[in-house]
Amino acid sequence: MMSEPDFPAWDGQESVADYAMRAGLPPTKTLDLGSSVKMELTLIPAGSFIMGSPEHEKPVVGQIMAGISGGLVFVVVLVLLLNAWKKRRRPQFSLTFTMVMTFVAACGVWGYVRWNDALKHTDDRVNEFPAHVVRLTKAFYMGRFDVTQEQYQQIMGANPSSFIGTDNPVENVSWADAHDFCKKLSEKSGETVRLPSESEWEFACRAGSAAKYCSGDSEEDLERVGWHDSPITNSTHPVGQKEANRFGLYDVHGNVWQWCQDWYGDYSATPGIDPVGPAQGTDRVVRGGTWHYKPGDCRSAIRECYDPDYCYNGLGFRVVVSVSIRRSDRDN
Repeated sequence: MMSEPDFPAWDGQESVADYAMRAGLPPTKTLDLGSSVKMELTLIPAGSFIMGSPEHEKPVVGQIMAGISGGLVFVVVLVLLLNAWKKRRRPQFSLTFTMVMTFVAACGVWGYVRWNDALKHTDDRVNEFPAHVVRLTKAFYMGRFDVTQEQYQQIMGANPSSFIGTDNPVENVSWADAHDFCKKLSEKSGETVRLPSESEWEFACRAGSAAKYCSGDSEEDLERVGWHDSPITNSTHPVGQKEANRFGLYDVHGNVWQWCQDWYGDYSATPGIDPVGPAQGTDRVVRGGTWHYKPGDCRSAIRECYDPDYCYNGLGFRVVVSVSIRRSDRDN
């Protein structure tokens, strides 16, 4: 028999405050980093979601449409031209024939567009397939913002960032740097501070949305919540300047990539419960896109990976604090 989840599942509609009340947990948490530097976190509910991207139409569909339409137009026109040449007269095309051939040619163009679009999406998103059900049985707290340079400086005593700004996200940090930050902050705060698993990250980013972005499907929706490549974006930006998602998280799209705990690996079609990725690997997962990436590369499902020691000015992170209280403890 399947064991009961540690925490009640989010119903997909209630606010974080309402869920927190139902779960018997504070809706927010604040960590004191010292010297008046604080870190704000918000409660992320337990719950289920579809992780990854639905697989797009196979390229062969558009390829067949384009091939048949193009071949039909070519053969018919060739036959008419040959007949006209044999009879030593100019080819005659009726209005009906012209309209039919125009329609067939349009179908060919449409098929080519579909073929090209399918190829593009397959190439770009192959590591996001198959979409699969994930159930997170534990609530947790996640930083409302990417870790800032001020926070990183306070804990680590250094600031490796290229784009200096107290409230800008720290960047030029490797996975190993982010892991060390979590370890030191755990020791200082007495809390279990860590990087999020990849599934935790995507669940928190989506906040109940199945769209491309937590805010919707269009680039205008992305503009409301995230920094990406644009004429006014040539560096990172201070955190929290865009809108938050439903869970109260800022900058989940763009600004900086965010390291996750997991080793990188292929998805499984099998539904997962609290998945944590492969047991070993060569690269760690990053999520969310960054300030110089195109909108399509800042989606909720986008995933890349880097060597744990790699760093550059588009790599940052946000932290998670584990909740150790179990529902059985709260009910006593």
